[in-house]
Amino acid sequence: MKLENQVAGDLLGKNRQKSLEAAKTIINTPDIDAWKCLLENSDYIFSYIKDKAGKLLANEINSENVEKVIKLFKFHKDYWDEYIAEGLSKYSGIELNEKMLEILKTGFIEEKTYAARYFCLVNYPEAALELFNASKSYYQPLKSNSAEALGMLKNEESYNYYINQLKSEDEWERIEAAQFLAKYGNKDAAISILEAMENSGMAELIAGEIATLTDICELFSSEDEKTRELALEAMDNILSGVPEVWPLGVILDFNIFDSLQCLIALAKERRQGNLAGRYAQILLKANQKFTMFISNSQYTYDEENDILAELDEIYHLLNYEDRAFWDSQFQKLLKELETDSKKRKLAAISVLGEMESEESVPCLIKATLKQGEDEVVITELISALAKMGQTREIDQELLVSRIKDPNLIAVVKNALSKSANINI
Repeated sequence: MKLENQVAGDLLGKNRQKSLEAAKTIINTPDIDAWKCLLENSDYIFSYIKDKAGKLLANEINSENVEKVIKLFKFHKDYWDEYIAEGLSKYSGIELNEKMLEILKTGFIEEKTYAARYFCLVNYPEAALELFNASKSYYQPLKSNSAEALGMLKNEESYNYYINQLKSEDEWERIEAAQFLAKYGNKDAAISILEAMENSGMAELIAGEIATLTDICELFSSEDEKTRELALEAMDNILSGVPEVWPLGVILDFNIFDSLQCLIALAKERRQGNLAGRYAQILLKANQKFTMFISNSQYTYDEENDILAELDEIYHLLNYEDRAFWDSQFQKLLKELETDSKKRKLAAISVLGEMESEESVPCLIKATLKQGEDEVVITELISALAKMGQTREIDQELLVSRIKDPNLIAVVKNALSKSANINI
């Protein structure tokens, strides 16, 4: 790509010699203008090009130009600090470690972020306290680097602090705790994060942090039934969050292929216990989502080749299964309407509503008649039937009378109004 700054453009270009000279100029001058241009355009540069450029910059760092490199710290962008820290770490020692620690204590937020990244690569226990303080910063890259560095140090004080913060009444504090623990890297925290996700209003975000920390599919076969259920819930939340909360690229980061492959195997087992409907709901939801991604270029037009290849692999994994398999999953999904779990019931209704299958209509109508049903469930049932234009056979006045929340009543009346227009 063509950049306004010639040196930055040369660094990213195909000419090997010009790229090498550009790296020398940026590091040894240091060329602040070229560095700023590189960072400002980072989001538009393909990852393999950034990787090549980053390695050239890292290789140019030596013991003689450390002070010049530190001048680049005033400007920060995710990704590049990794290469700068890598180059500096090769010359770590007492003097450089103390210099980085001082920056972590007194530097600007951007400078601290590079210093924290340096300590991800250099084991220096003396930095633990400042890293812990930095982990509470408002600047996410600094928080993330500090968490990773503390994880390398196996710092128990910070780990226990954020484990306890998962129990906070404040939603954002719980999310920040999950983010820290995911970067810290101790898989023992996965269960605690799952429990924090269970009653969170931002469950998609927390579920993604679990997938960052560990392969969720490893938890599908846990000996503890509650853990299995929460792991499946996390998978469901992740599918709900792509691409609205998480970009499509997380299909690689979160090992979605392996998780779906594991669920297919579980769905084929003879003894599935009470989770058969849950497997079916997640698989049918995934099938809908990935078919949508493949069929609509708006989701994929600017994605990189590795993501497109993984998307294709997942699509073919799901479509390899025959009609009998998917018919069986659909029947199991209908059974989910009879479960006592409100969450599972709502998840099933959501998928059935998206599928708009006429075969599901009698079961949805039957579910509306259950005495004592939760008003949120009734609302979702009516909304699903309304979306399909199938509300003529239900007693609308009776169902609305069973709903007390004025907001839910408004949702139902709006859905019924739209359904009436569909039926005209």
